[in-house]
Amino acid sequence: MMFRIRLGANRVSRAALVSSLMVLALAPLLAAPARAGSVPLPAQVNALYRVSFGLFGEIGYFRFNSTVNGEAYALAAEAKIDTAVFDYFGAMTSMGSVLSAATRPGSYQFRYKQKAFLGKKKKRSLEMAFDRSGVKNVTFVPPDPPSKKAIPVTKEQLKHVLDPLSGVMALSLGNMAKPCQQRLPIFDGKQRFDLVFYPTGRHNGHGDQVCRVRLLPISGHKKGNGLNSVISGNIEVVMRAVPKANILIPYRVTVPTIIGAAVLASDRVDITMPNRQRIAFRH
Repeated sequence: MMFRIRLGANRVSRAALVSSLMVLALAPLLAAPARAGSVPLPAQVNALYRVSFGLFGEIGYFRFNSTVNGEAYALAAEAKIDTAVFDYFGAMTSMGSVLSAATRPGSYQFRYKQKAFLGKKKKRSLEMAFDRSGVKNVTFVPPDPPSKKAIPVTKEQLKHVLDPLSGVMALSLGNMAKPCQQRLPIFDGKQRFDLVFYPTGRHNGHGDQVCRVRLLPISGHKKGNGLNSVISGNIEVVMRAVPKANILIPYRVTVPTIIGAAVLASDRVDITMPNRQRIAFRH
């Protein structure tokens, strides 16, 4: 059985790029520097990022919330972009569990609406359901038939993948002593790609670790038209330690594109530990 997922050029350059920024900001958010069985995950994390883009300056915001209760997690994120030529609002939710040190997504939802200058308004949503082996079902509203030119997504490629938000939980259980050496298999309902972190060996004046990130398209996109067709250089994620919470947060995410650099910069992060201790981080 084969899944064919449509990913047109307009969506790559707009909705998919914003979605990818969200993934990059989320991915390290719960990453513990020295993960151990006795170190609990934060019970709740609320984060706000400011979004800027090239000569446009600040153009929007990105919010994220996570709740962990025992083995169950619930994640939510939203992004809003408002410019003279392009308006966008996107929201994601994900629910799942962590069993035997493995992240197991259960459900994922993504909806967005956008309007480009001199273009039509678009409003779409998708839902994904997972079972033990991987993606069970994908539903688009309105229906979105695949392009015949798209590289087909096979059933095998959807085994043991993560939705964009569940990548948060997966990294929190990895080797966080080396946060810039990670590889995540992601499926966003349209495109199957790997999110790969590489160490740069660089630190800034605050001791932050700088990671280089690549999005490796696998399927679901037209040849020569994957996410990397929009990205024009190395993505960088600056990760800052919050010792009191024993976590790293993505302080700044920079994505160079063919029309300017998109940047997510941390504005504030509020963390609640299982013992109700609260930790606030401000820009």
